[in-house]
This record gives sequence, structure tokens and C-alpha cells, in this order.
Amino acid sequence: MRPSPYSSPLIPTPTHLPTQRSCQISQFKSLSPREMEAFKVAKDTYVKRKCSSKFFHRNWDLRQLPLSDRPRVLKAELYLTLEVLKAMDNPDLERVLAQPLQTLSHINQEIQSCVSTGGCAEGYKLPGRLKHWLHRLSESRKMESQGCLEASVMLNLFRLLTQDLRCVAYGDLC
Repeated sequence: MRPSPYSSPLIPTPTHLPTQRSCQISQFKSLSPREMEAFKVAKDTYVKRKCSSKFFHRNWDLRQLPLSDRPRVLKAELYLTLEVLKAMDNPDLERVLAQPLQTLSHINQEIQSCVSTGGCAEGYKLPGRLKHWLHRLSESRKMESQGCLEASVMLNLFRLLTQDLRCVAYGDLC
């Protein structure tokens, strides 16, 4: 089989799947008020920058995807969000990002097991719009400045937590 032109850490392939364990993403149906406040403080501390890029933007709703594809979207968003937040070089943010990074890392660990048990079998084809969006998201690290990546991640943070994470956590009740 030829390698996909869309190969990236954001798109799971059978050779990159973590060891399977139980998917516990339902525990994130809602984050604690303390966790949400930590994210709010981080967003409020962040100095806003102008960025016209919309690589997180998608003209489709997560609920339109099959249940097995929804965790893939969340995994891709979490991956990029964690990479960008860890790379931020702002002493004021380092302190306030500690708790949000810990929470996001924990969610990321859980989503790994959901994606691996979600049925990414040999020959599985992602829907076209999802494949295109995942590719665009994975390319954003190469195409965008760090400042633009940071601005986009910070703007997308609450949608990731309050919409996409909850939708994946609620499963078919999304």
C-alpha cells in the first residue's frame, strides 16, 4: 500500500496506534469550575495578536461525523493545541498555563485510547472533508508563524473544551 500524502501525527494510522486500553473520555462531559477558570485566566493573560488564518475553522459540525471519526478531530485539535502551548515563550503565561497543560495532557492521554479503539482499520478511508481538514491542520505548523498559531489556539481553546470535547464525551447523545 502506498503511503498517504496526508500522513501526519494528526491522522492515526495502524502503525502509529498506541496500545489499546479502555476509552474513558466520558469523564470529560464537563470540566470542573476550577479547571475552566484556569483556562479563562490563561486566555485572559494571553496578549491578543492579530491573525487572519483560520486553520481551526471548519464549515461542518462535529455531530455530522460518524461517532468513530469524532475522537480523531479532537485528537488532532488537542495535538496542535498542546504543541503550540508548550512552545509559547511568555514568562507570564508559563505560570498560568501549568494547570491547563496538565488538564489537556490528561484529556490527550484518554483520547489516544478512544481513537485506537475507534476502528482505524487497514483500508479505512476518512471522509473527504475530514481528511482535508486534518491535513490543513497538520500543515499549519509549517505554514503559520508562532504568533498566529498561538492566537488561533487561544481563540479555539474554549470551543475545543465546551463543544468538541463534550460532543466526543457524550458520544451518540451529542
